[in-house]
Amino acid sequence: MLHKQETNLNIMHRNLYFLFALLLLGSVSCQSGMDAEEMETSTVNLGVTPSPNLSDRKIIREATIRFQVKDLNESSAKIEGLLEKYGATITNSQNYNQEESIEASYTIKIAPEKLDGLLKAIQAESIFLDNKTVTADDVTLQYVDVEARIKAKQAVQQEYLELLTKTSKVSEILAIEAELQKVQEELESVQAQMKALQQQTTFSTINLAMYQLVPASYSDRTNFSTRVTSALNGGWHLFKDLLVGVVYLWPILIITIVALFLIRWYKNRQRSIV
Repeated sequence: MLHKQETNLNIMHRNLYFLFALLLLGSVSCQSGMDAEEMETSTVNLGVTPSPNLSDRKIIREATIRFQVKDLNESSAKIEGLLEKYGATITNSQNYNQEESIEASYTIKIAPEKLDGLLKAIQAESIFLDNKTVTADDVTLQYVDVEARIKAKQAVQQEYLELLTKTSKVSEILAIEAELQKVQEELESVQAQMKALQQQTTFSTINLAMYQLVPASYSDRTNFSTRVTSALNGGWHLFKDLLVGVVYLWPILIITIVALFLIRWYKNRQRSIV
């Protein structure tokens, strides 16, 4: 009887230990996303500010430039040669035909240390600069925060995995796996944020737009049916304008008609007298 009581007591202790561990890990899992922020807050409270080395800073640099060129095809070929020279990559390109211009736009990725040189070389093709902006966004603290959150969630994940090996009860296994799945999803989300930050800081971006004014070439860049339709519309509008002009000139027309009638009457009268 005594042995049975000791066995029941051991089982009760083991269940209590398991529930305590599960609750503790659940609490850590819920708060793991705040670990980096709490660490930063405590550091500030101690009067110590994180100061990464200049070489360790994570900077997102982006440039936007738009300008007019003399010959779009020639400038496009030169710029593509420059991109190859600087080791840059085009991730997106588009061409547009406007009524009085043709335009090309590019999204370019390049190593941050080569951004200024390439931007200067590209701008050499400009004959009129519409706008140019260069921005630098320091995301070092955000990078450190995301890195700390990844480590915290990985630690929670490892604790759940270890706890999973220490139990054989189906209900306990299901509870642990549910929490483990939740932590895994949160970990993947934070890792995706880290990947995006790494891509943005590893390569700078140039948003380039350039255009050529070609009003005289409009008819050459349209098909026959479009040109015929345009001509018909233009003739109709011209005819309406002429009618409106005639209405505006009605006093002169009346005076002219009256004058012609009087001249004709006068000539007829002279003939009858003779």
